[in-house]
Amino acid sequence: MIKGCQKKIIHITNTGSPYFEEAYLVLRRGGDFSDAVEPDEADIVRQAVKIAENGGAALEPRRQRRRRRRNQAFFCGLSLCSFLFGLVMLICSMVR
Repeated sequence: MIKGCQKKIIHITNTGSPYFEEAYLVLRRGGDFSDAVEPDEADIVRQAVKIAENGGAALEPRRQRRRRRRNQAFFCGLSLCSFLFGLVMLICSMVR
């Protein structure tokens, strides 16, 4: 059992994200704040809610890459089939 350990945790429900409904954010001890003054608790909670709402934004580029790869594979296959069809038609026309 750990004694004397204290962590500050922010629990957010109803995040508004389509990917998760709850978020637990664990704050660093001391924190590396860029401001000279320590932010108050309302600022920290506001920032945590902003992070939770935008948490699914990182998944969008992956979906776009996947869609682009699928389109590239489709058009590559289409061009290969067209090339083979043209080659067969050329050979058939030379035989006659």
